[in-house]
Amino acid sequence: MIYPILHGLMYPFLFISMYFQIFLLTTFFENKKKIKHEEKQKSEVYPTVTIAVPCWNEEKTLAGTLDSLLQLDYPKDKLSIVIVDDGSLDKTLAIAKVYEFKNPNQIKVITKENGGKHTAVNLALASSTSDLFGCLDADSFVAPNALRSIVYYLNVDSTVMAVVPCIHIRNPRTFVQRIQAIEYLINIFFRKTYGELDAIQVAPGPFSIFRREVFDKIGVYRKAHNTEDFEITLRMHRAHLKIMNSHKALVYTIGPETFKGFFYQRLRWARGFLENALDYRDLFFKKEYGNFGMFMLPIAFLFVFYGLYAAAFIIYGLFSQVITWFTRFMVVGFHPHFPTFDFFYFNTNVMSFVTMVMFSMFLLALYVGNTLSDDKQEFFKNFPAYFIVYPFFVPLFLGRAVIDTFFKRRNEWVLQDTKK
Repeated sequence: MIYPILHGLMYPFLFISMYFQIFLLTTFFENKKKIKHEEKQKSEVYPTVTIAVPCWNEEKTLAGTLDSLLQLDYPKDKLSIVIVDDGSLDKTLAIAKVYEFKNPNQIKVITKENGGKHTAVNLALASSTSDLFGCLDADSFVAPNALRSIVYYLNVDSTVMAVVPCIHIRNPRTFVQRIQAIEYLINIFFRKTYGELDAIQVAPGPFSIFRREVFDKIGVYRKAHNTEDFEITLRMHRAHLKIMNSHKALVYTIGPETFKGFFYQRLRWARGFLENALDYRDLFFKKEYGNFGMFMLPIAFLFVFYGLYAAAFIIYGLFSQVITWFTRFMVVGFHPHFPTFDFFYFNTNVMSFVTMVMFSMFLLALYVGNTLSDDKQEFFKNFPAYFIVYPFFVPLFLGRAVIDTFFKRRNEWVLQDTKK
C-alpha cells in the first residue's frame, strides 16, 4: 500500500523536473545566436572599478588572489583594490601590507575587528567612490579578461545593474573537489540561462560586479543568515534591478577538500537559501517579479523538499528490494549465475522512460556548460565521482538544513570554516 502512494507522488516531481529542464534548454537555444554574438564583443569604455577583498585567516591564498587582480587586463588607473582584514590571527595582514607597499596607487589595506564578511565588504564599499563595485573572496582567482568581459554587459545595456561571472573549481585534486568541478560546470549553463530570463538566483561572492547606484537604491550588504550574496540578489529582484551573466569572465575558487568541509559549506548555503527565501516570500508567484518570482524562486524552494522526498522514495525502494532478495535467499538459497541482458526484459514503464529522458537532458545541459566556458577541465575524470556520490550526498545537507531551519537552530557558520 505504501509503495503505490509513494510511487504516485513521484509523478508530479518528475513532470515538474522535466518541464523545468525543457524550459531552460529551449530558452538557451532560442538565445544561442545572441550569446555567440556577445562572445565576440569587447568593451572600449572603462569605468572606474573597486574590488573588495575581505580576508579572515587567508595567508595561504591571499597572495595568489591579489596577483590575479593585478594581472587583470584593465587600465591600472581605473582599478582599485581594497583589502579588508577582518581580524585575522595569521599572517594575512602582513601579506596585505606588503602588496600595499609595492602597489600604493592601486591597493589599500583596512583592518578591523572580526565581524563577518558582510561588515568587511561594507567597509570597503564605504571607502570607495568608483562607478562599479565588486568583491573577490580571498581564496578565488580571476582570469586576465574577466573584468573586461563583465564591463561589456554594463556598457551595452544601461538597465543591467550587476553582472555575475563564470566560476570553476581551481585545480580539482581530491575526490570531493572533482565532484564540485562537475557541479560548477552544470551551474555555468544554469546561470547563463537564468540571466537570459532575468532570473539569476544569486550574485556569488567571487567577482560579481555591481553598479554603484545599486547600493544607493537598496542599501548595503546584510548578514542575511550568513549568505549575504543570496540576500542582496533577492533585494535586487524586489527592486526590479536587472542581473546578467558573463560566461567568458572566468573565476576560479578553491573548493573544500574534504567531505566535512563540503558538507558544512553546502549546509550553510542550503539553510541560507531557505531562511532568506522565507524572509522574501512576498516574491513568490508575483507577476511583477517576472520569471524569478513566478517560476525560478518557487521551483527552487519546492525542489528542496521534493529532493528529500525523492531520496526517501529511492531508499524505500532499495530497502524493499533487499527484503525481497533476503526472502528469496531464505526460501531457495543462493544460486549464483552470470548476469545477462535482453531487451525483452528492459523496463519500459512511464517512470523509467521519463527518468531516462531527464538524464539525457541533464547530459545535454552539462555539455552546453562545458562548451560555454573557455576552461576545459578533466570532464571524464570528474563526472564519475559526481554521478556516483553526489545524489547520495545532497539529501544529507538538505535534510539537515530543513531541520535546522524548522527548529530555528543557531546559524553561526563562518565561510572560512568550510575549508577546514
